[in-house]
Amino acid sequence: MRVTRMAFTPLRSVKATGALRVRHIMQKMTHRLTTELRRLAFEHHDYCVSCNYRFKEADTSHLGYSEDDEPLYVCDDCSNQLRETAIRHYFMPRPYEVPDPSSKLWRYMDFTKYVALLSSGGLYFARADCFDDTSEGAKGLRRNKAHWNEHYLQFFRSAIENPPEGHECKLSKSEIDEQAQRLLLEMEAGGESHRKRTFVSCWHESEHESEAMWRLYSSFLANALAIRTSYQSLYTALGKNPSINIGRVKYIDLKRSYAGVNDAFWRKRKSFEHEREVRAILSDFKCPEAGKIIPCDLNVLIEEVFVSPLAPNWFVALVNDINDKYSIQVQVSPSELVEEPFF
Repeated sequence: MRVTRMAFTPLRSVKATGALRVRHIMQKMTHRLTTELRRLAFEHHDYCVSCNYRFKEADTSHLGYSEDDEPLYVCDDCSNQLRETAIRHYFMPRPYEVPDPSSKLWRYMDFTKYVALLSSGGLYFARADCFDDTSEGAKGLRRNKAHWNEHYLQFFRSAIENPPEGHECKLSKSEIDEQAQRLLLEMEAGGESHRKRTFVSCWHESEHESEAMWRLYSSFLANALAIRTSYQSLYTALGKNPSINIGRVKYIDLKRSYAGVNDAFWRKRKSFEHEREVRAILSDFKCPEAGKIIPCDLNVLIEEVFVSPLAPNWFVALVNDINDKYSIQVQVSPSELVEEPFF
């Protein structure tokens, strides 16, 4: 995430000795994860906040607190700055790309949905299995599933046969295969249930208003409008919640490739590439509803409102009236698509 980095002065300018590194890596984890610590790790996911070391896959990232109880997110070589280790992570890159803070995001809707947004004071996140796109969260095409299965069976067999140092695999080959099959079935079951506990808010990334998005997501109604925000405003309006991930969707050819186990909700078919989607995703294991409303600072979220190119002149006044009712201070503008050209 591209935000202003926190300025920490490293306590040492040379590599830690082996003994020092071992002492801090083996420090007992307390699992005390405050919101401030989680947010720090979320915002600086790719970097050590102390020395700016860029993490690589399989590195260890350390979350904890300094002598002054300040949150820290550091690499192995800076872990001696931790008085308390909350948790250590096996570092994995994000499955999505984070937009620039100023990137413009749009959401097109009819007037009733806009009123619902204002009256609820929150942003609606739809449950993934309720989307019109029946491939939402898919990892591949069923006709290619045998290749997927074999890949993960080999992965599970290798993991079982090669346990961590200090452990020994005493299973027979048939027992290893049985365990691998069980893990594959559990992963498949998890994929189905994941769709029912994943909630998504979808946005269109563009520097300009989109005629195509008016048609697709507002049915080109005269009483439609679009709200424009930015990545930073969306993140801030949602309370900088580290449980909500916001990033770009990547479009892939499912005939030729798969989505990874952790990537599925950040991948869509190439046929949706025109959407240029940025989505906010959260997980909720307890919500049985088709969607949920997340409290949101609407005066931060909504930077500008544009009314439909087909809207009558009085519609701008109506939108201003409803904004006043809910104390939303924002400019309401006619669509840029109705500006008169010359020939």
